[in-house]
Amino acid sequence: MGKHPEMPKRTATLLKQQQGKCCFCGLTFKDGDKLEVDHIIPKAKGGKDTYSNFQLLHRHCHDTKTSQDRGMCDKHQIIEEPDEGKLSRPVLQTSRRGDSSA
Repeated sequence: MGKHPEMPKRTATLLKQQQGKCCFCGLTFKDGDKLEVDHIIPKAKGGKDTYSNFQLLHRHCHDTKTSQDRGMCDKHQIIEEPDEGKLSRPVLQTSRRGDSSA
């Protein structure tokens, strides 16, 4: 586990520490899964770039965790503001040639 020649050292180390499982969902990583290194405590909130503050997550788990860290709703859940009512404008009528009512 974690011995692929193209795998970054940090990813391989975390994969070994986590026994091949995502820290967010708990599922085992499979070949072909998109993996991302996550800061447990985000850098924006004082987290450091140390192994004790890193965890390996599936890409979609990382997206979910990041949105929770920011206090946002899930980015896939779009909440739309109601449209403002369209302004009504009078329709100008043009007289046709030969129309005697104009």
